[in-house]
Amino acid sequence: MSKKRTGQRHKNKIYFEDSELDFYLQAFPLGYQTYGGATVGEVFYAASHINEKDPDSWVEEWSNLAARVEKGAARSLERGHAASARGAYLRAFTYYRTATPLLHASDPRFRATWEMMRSCFRRAAGLFDQPIEPVEIPFEGNTLPAYFLQAPGDGEKKPTMIMVGGGETYAEDLYFWGGAAAVDRGYNALLVDMPGQGATPFEGMHHRFDVEVPMGAVVDYLLGRSEVDPERVAAYGVSLGGYLVLRSAAFEKRIGACAVSTPIVDWHQALIDAMPPLLRSAPRFLFGALTKLGRLFSPTQQVAFEKFFEWQVGARDIPDALEKFRPWKVDVGEISCPVLCMVGTGEAATFKKQTYACYAALGSPKSLRVFTEEEGADAHSQATNLRLAHQAVFDFFDEVLARPETASKRRLAGGA
Repeated sequence: MSKKRTGQRHKNKIYFEDSELDFYLQAFPLGYQTYGGATVGEVFYAASHINEKDPDSWVEEWSNLAARVEKGAARSLERGHAASARGAYLRAFTYYRTATPLLHASDPRFRATWEMMRSCFRRAAGLFDQPIEPVEIPFEGNTLPAYFLQAPGDGEKKPTMIMVGGGETYAEDLYFWGGAAAVDRGYNALLVDMPGQGATPFEGMHHRFDVEVPMGAVVDYLLGRSEVDPERVAAYGVSLGGYLVLRSAAFEKRIGACAVSTPIVDWHQALIDAMPPLLRSAPRFLFGALTKLGRLFSPTQQVAFEKFFEWQVGARDIPDALEKFRPWKVDVGEISCPVLCMVGTGEAATFKKQTYACYAALGSPKSLRVFTEEEGADAHSQATNLRLAHQAVFDFFDEVLARPETASKRRLAGGA
């Protein structure tokens, strides 16, 4: 078992002693393998050459692997082997993506690596039998980056899932977190970065509490597409996306169902609860010194926090970010659509606490799914068993988004 730290996201160590590095290994390359985004041999070859006490070692090994796989993809494409090229470009995307968590936003390699990972994903996207379509959704004089995945069929309007990620995801990641599973089940999918997510901070966009405003633009765009059944639009949010989707559903009534893992109803309180007691009452001017001297966060966490709180949120430091987060709350009593609440037993106590509070407060049709260690799915957002998570999500959507003639047959499970 790995050492328990502030911000726990999983219980079981697979390879690295550093809990965060081990989570990244499980969530990204090993998780993305589920839908063709990695191979075990490539992943563990790179991992075996990493010195986890040297952040540059992590970046270099994943970047080197990505470059090798990308070259192989290009060779296959030149020779007309589209399926091989598609698979290799997906893997190259994953490996470049896995390098990014340990790159500071100010490091020139960060943007360069993001550009390479996006390029690989888009090359793969164009090689599917039904190409994945990059789209830009107009919003307040800027655009939200997204991808539209069209369900197979004969032109009939289909149910559609809006997929929203968390504080460390990019729109491209969401193919693995839900997009591929949606298309497999006959759903269209829109994979979108809200302000502050993905690469939007490069364009000056930051996280905002009133995410229902950009979500309104997303739904407007979606309902303008002929492939979309406006009566069967669902939203699925993972990690911080749990807050973003829940908050949106409280205002945006065109969302017909939502699934959230985890259901965050008060983001400010979740962060306070997760902090070491020493920091909760610390004066602002001592916050940074206490964090460093007390070694309260691992070096890996420090990079992630700097990137999230300062680059993505637009705050000066963590205390400033906490002030910005005060209005980040959801009135779940305003939600009228069916909601699936999901949580893993290996997650931090604050996430479990908010999940049960959200489920208890919901007045709309609801279901609760608790994922366990025995299922291999207890990690944050079910990162270690995406197929099981998708089974729960899409079985739920299938039932609650059923056509009117089958509405009388809808049945929701009341508990885990």
